[in-house]
Amino acid sequence: MKKVGILGGTFDPPHIGHLLMAEEARMQMSLDEIWWMPNYLPPHKEKVSNTSNDDRLAMVNSMVGLHESFRLCDVELRRTGPSYTADTMDVLTKRYKDIQFFFIMGEDSLETLDQWHESERLKSLVSFIVIPRPGYRRPRENVSDGITVIDAPAVDISSSDIREAVAAGNMNRFLLTKEVYHVIKERRLYDDQ
Repeated sequence: MKKVGILGGTFDPPHIGHLLMAEEARMQMSLDEIWWMPNYLPPHKEKVSNTSNDDRLAMVNSMVGLHESFRLCDVELRRTGPSYTADTMDVLTKRYKDIQFFFIMGEDSLETLDQWHESERLKSLVSFIVIPRPGYRRPRENVSDGITVIDAPAVDISSSDIREAVAAGNMNRFLLTKEVYHVIKERRLYDDQ
């Protein structure tokens, strides 16, 4: 059975932290592919992004092109309304019966997993791969079945900080791949934030 990791996010913009998460999960869990899944409307975000879906897709597509095991999954962008992970994974597990799905998340998201929309249904559909985040060192003995915390660098990079830095004209260009950086520059993204 094929093993696929789902890396969901607003990806506004996708940065090297996302890239490291994807590759560490792929290598350590022997995943066949990583599907990058941009959210349409994440229920936990208070403010909707000013960045268009087309712009976010262009940035994610540029990341996906960096590795032969990366794919774009636009299932959430094709729906309207909140992007509930349980609903999305229900669609994917029914559509791809020959795939075992793993949902990749940061330790910060693990803390609130039980509060997610239909979290018990979600837990019955997928296993979880948890990536360390700075300030969120959860003891491994407190992690339940179906959740694997992997050893990976805890990277403190924030998409919102990158957007603010671009707007201020002082962004560290090396927080992004050159491909994403070029999409941002060509489309003049975040200049007016």
